[in-house]
This record gives sequence, structure tokens and C-alpha cells, in this order.
Amino acid sequence: MGHEIEIFTSGCYLCRETVEIVQKAKCSECTLTEYNLSEKCESEICLAKAKKYGIKTTPTIVVDGRIAIEGKPTVEQVKKVLNL
Repeated sequence: MGHEIEIFTSGCYLCRETVEIVQKAKCSECTLTEYNLSEKCESEICLAKAKKYGIKTTPTIVVDGRIAIEGKPTVEQVKKVLNL
């Protein structure tokens, strides 16, 4: 079963590493969307989502609408959250 994964980033190296880790760990049915809060977001979508979820730090990983991991995770942490 696929998951909707959203990563809130700020362009730092920890954020870039987090995106790479999630890309490696996620299942093929999972969707991955990155919202870079340091750049102007199209239609302010990412800022609205960040406010909705209460994002306080980057990187933050949201899975299926809930904050799952704050900070840079390991591949194993991502797989555990995704039940893989």
C-alpha cells in the first residue's frame, strides 16, 4: 500500500540528505512531494500546508497527513514509519 509522503525543507544539506534518504526508503507506490519553505511556493500551497501541520523545524516528514519524523532520519526510521 502506498503512502503520501510530504517533506518540508529549507534548502540546507540536512534537508537534501533527508529527501535522498526518503527516496531510497519509500515504496514504489508511495508519492513524494517536497515543499521548500525557503523559496517562494507556487500559490503559497507549501506555506498553507506547513501552517496546517504546525511545522516548526526542517526537515520534517509528513506521512498520510501526520507529522512522522522531525529532523534527518535514517533509512531504517523511514521504513519503520512506512511499515516496510
